[in-house]
Amino acid sequence: MHSCIRELAALTLIGSTLPMAASASEAPATYPVRPITLVIGFTPGGGTDGLARILARYLADELGQKVLVENRPGAASNVAAEHVARAVPDGYTLYLSTRSNTVHKTMYPHLKFDLGKDLLPIGLLATVPNVILTGERTPIKYVRDIVTLARTYPATVTCASSGVGSTGHLLCELFQRETDTAMVHVAYRGSAPGFVDLIGGRVDLLFGVLPAALPYIQAGSVRPVAVMSRQRASAIPDVPTVDETGIVGLNLDTWFGLMAPAGTPPDITRRLNDSINAIFLNPGLQRAFTEQGYVAPLQPNTPETFGTLISTEIDEWSRVVKERNIKPG
Repeated sequence: MHSCIRELAALTLIGSTLPMAASASEAPATYPVRPITLVIGFTPGGGTDGLARILARYLADELGQKVLVENRPGAASNVAAEHVARAVPDGYTLYLSTRSNTVHKTMYPHLKFDLGKDLLPIGLLATVPNVILTGERTPIKYVRDIVTLARTYPATVTCASSGVGSTGHLLCELFQRETDTAMVHVAYRGSAPGFVDLIGGRVDLLFGVLPAALPYIQAGSVRPVAVMSRQRASAIPDVPTVDETGIVGLNLDTWFGLMAPAGTPPDITRRLNDSINAIFLNPGLQRAFTEQGYVAPLQPNTPETFGTLISTEIDEWSRVVKERNIKPG
């Protein structure tokens, strides 16, 4: 009798340890148990940084742990992307990606990480309209003024962006292609220093995201020329779209997404995806998005749909990079 009890106890003990061993590679049910770091590839003060800080606040409430924003600018956001790609895949180091990462896969053939293999898509975070801006010191008020100046003085008008291969840079290149003009691209390590030079009159134009531009527009220090979106932006409703000016096809919004190191356990990616979709329903986040020009993604917003977007854009932008002969700065 006693031996049977001992055998039963031993079997029970072995059985209780089997699920733990089988799930050792998966996330604990209590994830997260410590602060999470959200890494971005640009300087403080830009549109990516602003979005990261909104998301960090609401994600912290949703996940029950602090979400810390870490700025790692450099190499057009590739420094940050590589850092996360090499991080431990435990859900505590995440990357806020942008369209520029899909461009860089083609533009930088010798990167030390592979966007499609070393980083795992979790979900889309937001989209924002892009806007063409000029400083108060220029004579530019309309898109036709840009075209006239660029044709009259080829390779003289300067267009700034937050970096080589950024969406702003690509839009500057596409603008030149569609208007048959030649301008000089000036790359910055983020949009904030670009705005300093735009206000100071050292560059003529800046192609950037609306949230980063809004404080300068509201202060009257820069002038919006056109919105590069299908619809006018509610934050600046008097500014026409580029389509309205007669230039069709330059209506690409900027998008932002959440990624994790490859190998992150599926239950962690599901937890994170569920969390970002949950905070989009928060009235406080909705107000912040509206006030600053961000737009929440359409549903369904899954790792799979975001992964499909990334794959599609890698193919599309590789053609643009080759056509425009875009090289790293």
